[in-house]
Amino acid sequence: MRKQWSLKTVYGNYLIFWLIWLVVQGYLKGIQTQYTTGMANDLINVVVKAVIWISLGLFWFSRTQNQLWLSKKKLYNSRFPIEFWLALVIFIGYLFMSMWIRHHGFYITTHPFTKEGGNFLSVTLAAGLIEELVFRGFFCNFLLTKYDMLTAIMIQALLFQAIHFPIYWAEGLSLMGWVANVATVLPLGIVFGWIFYRSRNLWPSTILHCVWDTAIFLFV
Repeated sequence: MRKQWSLKTVYGNYLIFWLIWLVVQGYLKGIQTQYTTGMANDLINVVVKAVIWISLGLFWFSRTQNQLWLSKKKLYNSRFPIEFWLALVIFIGYLFMSMWIRHHGFYITTHPFTKEGGNFLSVTLAAGLIEELVFRGFFCNFLLTKYDMLTAIMIQALLFQAIHFPIYWAEGLSLMGWVANVATVLPLGIVFGWIFYRSRNLWPSTILHCVWDTAIFLFV
């Protein structure tokens, strides 16, 4: 019989994951600054993130398959509760107003595939799909069997926030940049965790995540 994973084991694996991601972000930044631009950056980011995050996620799932709140086979299903639709409407309304206030009208970035425009695929699709699999699909899913709902959601949101710190460091964000990002990412992590809990389905939080990232990237 396979040994059950404790919280200590899960947190230890997260720490290893965090350190790996810190090293990778620093290395990627050096490569992309010197040798690659535009779409090449985008594809490198997508491939590297997919390989590291999905490999670790599948490993964690295999080791904890009998300890999860929602089994791996049931993660993606057809449950879309009213809370998801309300959150989607709120997201779209808020993002539309943010675009209008910031740009004084309708706006869409004119260079989504260039170095200056950022990483289109890695931001609009890969981030939502991969990050939700790991943080809501595994971490929140596991923590819900160890803590009450509120505590589990708060802890997974903090873990979700912390994995962004290597990115902020690699990007050389200012103090205000760190504060602004934390003020956005942490609440989003809470919302995504709560939507996952309410829906018992990974699609709603994934859709919300992709909608948010895509709108921020293209319109805001």
